[in-house]
Amino acid sequence: MADQESQSWPLAPARVHRRSDDENPAFKALRKERTNKCFVYIFAGIVFLCAILLIFALIVFRSKSPDVRLRSVAVKSLRYSKSPSPSLNATLVAVVTIRNPNFGPYVFGNNNSASFLYGGAKLGEHKIGGGEARWKGTERMSITMEVRSSRLPEGSNNLSGDLNSGFVNLSSYCRFTGKVHLLKIFKNRKTAQMNCNMTLVLRTKTIKDLRCD
Repeated sequence: MADQESQSWPLAPARVHRRSDDENPAFKALRKERTNKCFVYIFAGIVFLCAILLIFALIVFRSKSPDVRLRSVAVKSLRYSKSPSPSLNATLVAVVTIRNPNFGPYVFGNNNSASFLYGGAKLGEHKIGGGEARWKGTERMSITMEVRSSRLPEGSNNLSGDLNSGFVNLSSYCRFTGKVHLLKIFKNRKTAQMNCNMTLVLRTKTIKDLRCD
């Protein structure tokens, strides 16, 4: 009896458990498919982000030249003479606007000017001080200018005939040079200019037919 109790029985061989992914090849395919999808989603996200940044750069960082307009011209004073020597002296008040279409302020310095001309020659010029047109905003300024026919070259105009007709054709020119400031980092130089034509009516001391390019 003791011999039977002391008899050793052989141990059963240990069962080898294979890894679950070895047991199921479909798991490998599923994990690979999920990994590929993850890369596709990441790549699509990067492409989408790049597209958004490109659109943002084209809209925000692409600066445009401001739009300068001569809104009105009023005659503050007028003196003229037909004989013995034709002459014209007037004080004109012009209202000029600068519309800034950019997503940053347009800052211009003191090197800008506006002028009135007759027959291509300057009757008067006014220096414009520095200023700023806010982003997506419009800056409005009033310019008072003295115009005098004595500044015209002799014998190069038909002022006598215009004074006799009662209508004097004038033109104006204005130029602004400044910089568009974007995010306080980028500064793009932009120039804006304006050309206008008008008619001075001597009898009523008014400006009519104001046309600008």
